[in-house]
Amino acid sequence: MGRRTSHRRKHRRRSHRDSHAEGGAPRPILSHPLVPGEDADWIDTPTGLSSLCEHLEKTGIFAYDTEFIGEESYYAKTCVLQVATTDRVALVDPLAMEDISPLLSLVADPNVVTIVHAGQQDLEPVVRHLQVAPQNIFDTQIAAGLVGYPWPISLTKLITAVLGHDIGGKLTFSEWDARPLTPMQMRYAADDVRYLPAVHVALNEKLEELERVDWAQYEFASLTRAEAFRFDVQTATKRVCRNKSPRKKELQRIQALVTVRDRLAEAANEPPRTIMPDDCILSLARNPLETAEQLGELRGFPRDIARAHGDDIIDAITTAADLTPVSIRRTSLEESEANWRQELDGAWALFSAWCVGNDLSPGLVTSRPVFTDWYLACRKGQAPKDGPMTTTWRAEISAAIADLLDRNTTLEFSFSDKLHGRREVP
Repeated sequence: MGRRTSHRRKHRRRSHRDSHAEGGAPRPILSHPLVPGEDADWIDTPTGLSSLCEHLEKTGIFAYDTEFIGEESYYAKTCVLQVATTDRVALVDPLAMEDISPLLSLVADPNVVTIVHAGQQDLEPVVRHLQVAPQNIFDTQIAAGLVGYPWPISLTKLITAVLGHDIGGKLTFSEWDARPLTPMQMRYAADDVRYLPAVHVALNEKLEELERVDWAQYEFASLTRAEAFRFDVQTATKRVCRNKSPRKKELQRIQALVTVRDRLAEAANEPPRTIMPDDCILSLARNPLETAEQLGELRGFPRDIARAHGDDIIDAITTAADLTPVSIRRTSLEESEANWRQELDGAWALFSAWCVGNDLSPGLVTSRPVFTDWYLACRKGQAPKDGPMTTTWRAEISAAIADLLDRNTTLEFSFSDKLHGRREVP
């Protein structure tokens, strides 16, 4: 495993070096009343962290982000934590302090608003270190999709769209565990949170204008459940299956293998793919082996894992038949027929236009497969299964298409400064 880690580290080091070679002077900081214009403070002592947390708690709202290295361990290695208010930007060094719980506790404080952008990975350390879920989260990527920006939109593009300011490139694949950080690293890390308070204000105003604050709160709630940050067998199984629809026995074996893989990976603090690559899982699901020795001869399977844990893996394959298979979507017959495919393409295009015409990102509302299943049920006069298209705020959006199929409404589109969609009820 050491050699594989070394290869990934070399790739990160090369990316870090190339980014610094190409990077020039940083872009000027936007002059804006909600954007702090000073350089970031470097916090690497408990006293400094305590003072920072007092400021954040008193303010009651702050932007939060992390820089991490995720390809070398089961849990991503948090290297820098960035926070910002409208008055201050700070970079916290978790490698210099044993206890960063005062900052993480604020992210879990229901009385303090934490602003993130695509914050799933950044919020995970809260659950792992404190055993509690984040609270009172505002995710600007989600909010952006709810007011009409593309989904998913990067932070750089969102800042440009909302504030009209280009902050330049990113250093996502950099050596964030190096010390000291370079001036370029510190500037890019700071800019990841510097503009979030101003973006938050603009997006929140738009949510209020569109009367979608409740929609946003519903979506943000997905980031305040502890189970959302832990291993989920259904998600892991679907990720391995990709677009395939395995038979029941194969599906059960995949479930069993991703479960034992995750357990072994967590115990060894290794990325799951280094324990057992996805291709090996699919191969074992189709052609199960019977001994650890055979496992060690499987192409691409790590031999050290076969020697140390082969019996556990073979046992998982053997007992997989006792598992209840997870739900995997299977392609419907209609999707393979030319006439239906044409109609489904048109229906998805119509639904997407309807979303855009009502200041929503179609990709945030639903996915093409979920929409297809819902549409086919409506088209055949059947009650759609309970799911994203039939519950919460999404049901309000899908109702327009459902009523159109029932001939109870007409959809009209117009264009002035942008596309507008309107529903006419006879």
